[in-house]
Amino acid sequence: MTVGGRGVEWQHWRRGVFGDPYLVWHDGPDFTWLLTVAGDEPEVVARMLGAGIAERDPLAAQSIATLAGDGLAPPDAEALLRAALPGASGTFKVRVAQALHVLTGDEAWAEPVVSVLADGAHWGDRIDAAMALAGFAPTPGLVDALAAAVRERHYLVRYHAANTLLRYAGRRPDISDHPTLFGLICSGNDDPEPDTEVGEQRAEAARRLSAAALSRQSVDPDRS
Repeated sequence: MTVGGRGVEWQHWRRGVFGDPYLVWHDGPDFTWLLTVAGDEPEVVARMLGAGIAERDPLAAQSIATLAGDGLAPPDAEALLRAALPGASGTFKVRVAQALHVLTGDEAWAEPVVSVLADGAHWGDRIDAAMALAGFAPTPGLVDALAAAVRERHYLVRYHAANTLLRYAGRRPDISDHPTLFGLICSGNDDPEPDTEVGEQRAEAARRLSAAALSRQSVDPDRS
């Protein structure tokens, strides 16, 4: 983060538009006021979001995606995001790719999200990636990436990857509504060295979820 200049200006503006940063993180951002300000002061919004992207703040990229959905994205938003992506990582990379997906409609922007899902340094980044992929069109490649995440160590990553696969399958997108599968992904909790049985249970969950996602509703993942 920048100590002064545009970084401080962005933080002040961010708080004024979205409120307390902890509550934004905990409860999720409310974009209502942003949309109002964007209609009244588009130049200010463009400048501030540019500063937020320079600060690598995921909320700035989320804001651009929200504005793009309402036809209010800053004129240089795509160029700004494209320039930010090569050096991006973690959740910031996920949000930049999501915003580019909204702006361009190009499903290839799933690739940076997949890279975070596979290699994100923190499990929280991988959760954000697993959830973000729900907004992309299902492909065998995305199904494979999510299936790999269903087999990983951290329970919450497995949980959200499973939910996205259920969404791809057209099923109720909460794994806890599918008792058999839920039991399989809960196996071992966050154990860094799961035993063979736990690994097999997670692999079975990944297999069933993948089959359901690829067949688009013709397979019941709780019974397959």
